[in-house]
Amino acid sequence: MWSVQALVVHLLLLGSILSIYFQSTILSDLEPLSTLRELGLEPPADRLVVFVVDGLRAQSVLADHCSAVPDLRELFVDHALVGISRACPPTVTRPGHIAIFGGFNEDPAATLTNFAWNPSTFDTVFNRSRNAIGWMQDEVAKVFTHLPTGGAPLRFETFARSDISDRLRLDQWTFDKVRSFLTNEQNVQPLRDSTSVVFFVYLSDIDLAEHAHMPNSLNFREKLNYTQRGIRQTYELFESVFNDSRTAYLMTADYGMSLHGGGGDGEVETPFILWGAGVKRRAPDPGKNFTASENGTILPLYQLEQIQLAPLMSALIGLPPPMNNMALMPLGFLNTSVQYELQVLHLNAMQLLAQARILIKRHEDGILYLLLPKFESLGSAEIENYPQIIKYLVAKEQYEEALKVSHKIAKLAQECMEYYHGYYHLPLLVATTASYLVWFYLLLVRLARESNHPKSECKGYLTWTTLMMCLGGLVLLELMILQRVPHLTAFYLLLPFGILILALAERPCLDKGLMCQFPVLHLVGIVAPGVLLILMAFHNSHIGLLYLPIVCLNNRRAFFRPSLKLIFWLVLVFLLSGILVVKQSPSLHFITDTIGVYIGNSHVVYFSMILSIIRPLILGHQHSTRAWIVNMAALLVTAYGIYQWDAGQPVCTYVYAACWSYLLFAFLSIPYSGTKDLRRRLELIIFNMLTVHIMLTTSIGSLFVQIMVTEFVLGLELYEESFSYANLKDAITTQQQDNQGLEESRNERPTNPLEHVRQSYRYAALILLYFYVSFFGTGHWFFNFTFKPMTSRLFLPQFHLHMLVAFILLKVFIPSIIVISSIYALVSFGRRNPRSIFICLFLMNDVMSLYFCYFVINRGSWEKVRESLDHLLVSHVFIILLLVCSWIAKGFLANTKKDKPLPRAQVQVVNNANLAQDSQA
Repeated sequence: MWSVQALVVHLLLLGSILSIYFQSTILSDLEPLSTLRELGLEPPADRLVVFVVDGLRAQSVLADHCSAVPDLRELFVDHALVGISRACPPTVTRPGHIAIFGGFNEDPAATLTNFAWNPSTFDTVFNRSRNAIGWMQDEVAKVFTHLPTGGAPLRFETFARSDISDRLRLDQWTFDKVRSFLTNEQNVQPLRDSTSVVFFVYLSDIDLAEHAHMPNSLNFREKLNYTQRGIRQTYELFESVFNDSRTAYLMTADYGMSLHGGGGDGEVETPFILWGAGVKRRAPDPGKNFTASENGTILPLYQLEQIQLAPLMSALIGLPPPMNNMALMPLGFLNTSVQYELQVLHLNAMQLLAQARILIKRHEDGILYLLLPKFESLGSAEIENYPQIIKYLVAKEQYEEALKVSHKIAKLAQECMEYYHGYYHLPLLVATTASYLVWFYLLLVRLARESNHPKSECKGYLTWTTLMMCLGGLVLLELMILQRVPHLTAFYLLLPFGILILALAERPCLDKGLMCQFPVLHLVGIVAPGVLLILMAFHNSHIGLLYLPIVCLNNRRAFFRPSLKLIFWLVLVFLLSGILVVKQSPSLHFITDTIGVYIGNSHVVYFSMILSIIRPLILGHQHSTRAWIVNMAALLVTAYGIYQWDAGQPVCTYVYAACWSYLLFAFLSIPYSGTKDLRRRLELIIFNMLTVHIMLTTSIGSLFVQIMVTEFVLGLELYEESFSYANLKDAITTQQQDNQGLEESRNERPTNPLEHVRQSYRYAALILLYFYVSFFGTGHWFFNFTFKPMTSRLFLPQFHLHMLVAFILLKVFIPSIIVISSIYALVSFGRRNPRSIFICLFLMNDVMSLYFCYFVINRGSWEKVRESLDHLLVSHVFIILLLVCSWIAKGFLANTKKDKPLPRAQVQVVNNANLAQDSQA
């Protein structure tokens, strides 16, 4: 029951953190504003053509006097505004397009789907236009086609990369489709008299070219030259087809290609070139210039936020900004009257105030809002008075003053939305911290009860303290209902009360000060492993340097009794540490690169197969004939499948069938093997699981795991031998135990609370350490953790994401299954007290989870966002999977005989013959 409780609490704690950082900020129930034509003003343009060049950096356009874009340079020197629009990281395709056409930066909730999908719906320039036509890649179209369009479907013609054989001819497909559309009079005629038309031309070759070539390479410049010439020709085609000077043009990029998702200048600085109908030849001086030609032509370089393009495009064709727009339209870019620009800015302000009004109303609808903090600079009264102020100023023809008022209140609306979007951030963070602390208390209470024998009954829920906490939770719930706190937020604010009630009910009836025992041991046992792993594994990536001293310190007693087993174990320890250090040190990668020249990845896997057969023979493992035959046959089939894969041949169907059959056999044959001896059962677990791991491995991972498993089992044996030896020696020296006592010292661990807690922390720390060692050693590490299809190459003929994830998780956790099984099989304390060990494991892990809770990043560089999210998910989800590993280990070891004490006569012989001499020594 406690494991189910731990699972539920961890999911709730994870949900609480996600609710702090990844709640959607997109508002619904917004009403579109009137268009400029409906307000009696004629917009300067009837149609807008937007060229979005995927991955084009601003520097690629502006460098060397704009020599890379000669055709566009001729155009913007005399007719266009040129500048830099700053994208907001993460700089990937979807957020960039949403910023350009939606006017807001991608919602933080989309981070959880890797910015591939957002459950919220939002408004765009396409929705407002009611007449949107485009040519683009299917992945880009999917960003917009699922959105409500106001009854006018988007007319997007799409392609998939797989449809075009030459990967750098996608732009040619787009230009050809645009030309085919515009040269067909049946397509053009209905559009000649249409207004507020948006043409979207998406060009993707530049992104692919920057992947394939360096941005300064000749090949890249040739590709950029082709694309910019195509843009110029397409512009001239539009002008010849719509020969009415009523078309505006914008060329920009979704992000700059340097590193997908990055936050450097190369990624966030994208070019924009704006020209055509309604565009002013010179905007207000930006304070920056650039040289536009070899003749020394100096032009102003304007600076915009990428999201400002949406209200600017809308203004050119007489549309209100998209309803979810968060940007303020730049002033001075429109070649219109001041009245038109004022009306555009007024609509922008009204659209921002509409969103702010919803957030303010949510707060003011609560009965207790007068007692709570609020955004002082803007309230419902100011929002209601704003239109009247603008009408008064317009009536007085004080247009400049009206522009200032609109601009000021629009800025206040932006600040107001930011304030209320983060209104419950701090309370939720405090509640989450309290939930963690109460959860620690609950685990410590459980550990105190587990370490004392006989166990005391728990107090249960019918006590005054639990009833008072229930009453306090109900009072807080009532207050939140009165204040109309969002349901999910209210739930997580109440979470500490629920966990505290569980903890109070878990307290023992006979409280003998158990919680006050061993405070230093608890502090060191909980904090030290967490801190060391955070420093050495998560932040500095030096887990190899952490592993070596920890395992040597753990087996320090074995150094006083040198043996061949000890030397072999030390060789394995140093070998593993060396592998980890080499993999984590970029300066040492020349070692693996040199080895890779002569030895391929598949050769390492073949060697792992041979080692998996030789290793049991060397260690003297005893397996049934059936186990040998089945495992060797599975390895032969695996070798043949890998050979086919490497040769580029389709993997044989019989290989898939054999691998799936062995996978079932490997798990089901262990508990039904007929082997009752614990050690022989463990040997079979290791044999089968390592064979499965080889099937999922593509390189050195399986070899690393075999070395690690061998080292871990030898280390446990050395520890058990040294511990038993020390206990027997102490017993003979003091002569305070009879033969029965010696038997207990040989086969049972001390049962006093101090020793129980110490051993629990020890084995929990080992499980956690070896999990991270195997996690990194098998080729996975947080931000670099990738779902490689090769992992399932012998099981699935085609890519299947969910099955692939399952196989990768199986590969990651097979070493942990073996480690936990080894502890249960070889350590009597581990068999008798798995709950205590996992309680300590939860305590250590959750200290790391609490730490990562304060450093979650939901905006900015995708690398940083992904890394912080990975840390959070690893520390929350993987501990649950380790608990599942313990269930699997228990199932594997079911129906086995426990080890028995040595016969009394044998103990006496050992006593009289050997230990007496050792004690004298």
